[in-house]
Amino acid sequence: MIESRPELSKLSDYVPGKSIEEIRERFGLAKIVKLASNENPMGASPKAVEAIHGIADSLHLYPRGDAPNLIGALSNFYSVKKSQIVVGNGSDEIIDMVGKAFIRSGDNCVAITPTFSVYKFTTLSNGADFIGVGEGDGKTSLDDLLAKVNSKTRVVFICSPNNPTGVYYTAAELENFLSKVSSSTLVFLDQAYAEFATAEDYPQMFNFLEKYPNLLINRTFSKIYGLAGIRVGYAIAGEEVIKALWKIKPPFDINQAAQVAAIAALGDREHVERTLKMNREGLEYLKNEISAMGFKVLETQGNFICVHIGEKAKDMVAFLEQRGMIIRGLSSFGLPEHVRITMGRPEENQFLVKLMKEWVG
Repeated sequence: MIESRPELSKLSDYVPGKSIEEIRERFGLAKIVKLASNENPMGASPKAVEAIHGIADSLHLYPRGDAPNLIGALSNFYSVKKSQIVVGNGSDEIIDMVGKAFIRSGDNCVAITPTFSVYKFTTLSNGADFIGVGEGDGKTSLDDLLAKVNSKTRVVFICSPNNPTGVYYTAAELENFLSKVSSSTLVFLDQAYAEFATAEDYPQMFNFLEKYPNLLINRTFSKIYGLAGIRVGYAIAGEEVIKALWKIKPPFDINQAAQVAAIAALGDREHVERTLKMNREGLEYLKNEISAMGFKVLETQGNFICVHIGEKAKDMVAFLEQRGMIIRGLSSFGLPEHVRITMGRPEENQFLVKLMKEWVG
């Protein structure tokens, strides 16, 4: 028998949210609403869809691996150098590339927890130790995070807004951390949900890149732009960090459709504004309705809410699924008494509230 790498024994399978097809097959339902995976209920940017149709005749050709037009569009959008940008097949691949480029066997990586599980997966798969700091649904202090960083720490993962809790860190908190952590430690600031943030003190952080060359800012087209199905993520950092990532980046990972769709979506401000308006209204509605049922709803800067249901959270998730409503139970995040709910269209949010009231009753 061929033996796999010993690191694999430490890994658990990724636990995704349940799909519409899975619930349809299990319960034989016609109407199913999915509010579990933080997808954009408005769908993809219409300009992105149009752009995809426009390249249908060239699908037999390999894409440009260096994605020059997409890199150029991102450079103009964020006013950063092209040499400060790398693109990947979703944020997952960006994280994987960071692991391959910077994480060695015997190192460690530190992250606020609970958080996105791919940070731990990447750390362990590269032979390093994962150190999670924080528990429950509160906000972890970056000073507590700093206390766990040592000479073997290669990457610190900070998700802000954090998935699944929705908490965020201000520029003052992040700069204080950056000023104290070693310049040999990469600080991976995951801002996948940044476009949804409405707090006045939520920071973009691009103006800190020159001062802190060990800072990497991760973004994605999966959330506000609605392109989760074609996988486009990107990182913006100092030139030396980006140069290392390009060395291990697969040559044709960003397909033609993804490249043209991302460029079009980046310029579709109308779609972004519609999404933000619906998100704001959905957050207010669900927070008020769910709080009125007696449940704790965490403050959020994302397109989702984290709700403390209690010891029967798993029962509620099952009840909803049987009736065609998919939300995310958070046991795999270490929060077995919580659920995460993505903002949907108004009628979808109303359907959720109706079912939750039935369960409470």
